[in-house]
Amino acid sequence: MDRSIEDVGRRLRELRRARGVTLAELAKDTNYTPGYLSQLESGASVPSLSALATLAAALGSSISAFFHTGPTQKVRVSRAGDPEKLRMAPNAAEEYVVFSQRGSDAAFSALIHHLYPAAEVVRHRHPGERFALMLSGSGHLTMIDGESHELTPGDAVHYSSHPEHELLVTSNGPAEILWFVSPPVV
Repeated sequence: MDRSIEDVGRRLRELRRARGVTLAELAKDTNYTPGYLSQLESGASVPSLSALATLAAALGSSISAFFHTGPTQKVRVSRAGDPEKLRMAPNAAEEYVVFSQRGSDAAFSALIHHLYPAAEVVRHRHPGERFALMLSGSGHLTMIDGESHELTPGDAVHYSSHPEHELLVTSNGPAEILWFVSPPVV
């Protein structure tokens, strides 16, 4: 099944208002600008999965609040050739194959991330930990303190995702990365 995030801006606005939080307060809590948050709510911008995780945490919620999800399964089996795909937008430069989706009952999410080279640097900051195994392509992970790591197929990295960081694809084609993300994002 292919999914793209639809109406995420509307859901973000509803969740923010239900919590009685202004755009300015949310901006302060997330280090995003009020203008960017307004663009998200209006649908003019599409957030990354990391941005959604940051926003959900700031609003005291789970990232699942932004997705249409079915009932939580006690055991989830992902079959080869029938992955659930998640795109941030229909023509997004990144796509996630979702292997685990147990909602708030889960300790982590397992995803394969297809990330294409991009000219724009995107910085991420969200609560929790990340484990990444580079399956194909190559990338460069840089933490806000300047620590950086080149990742090629077979390389793995495990880090706290609280500090701001960025992952850039350095190969000519897409990178394919296996992620274990805690707390779960989907």
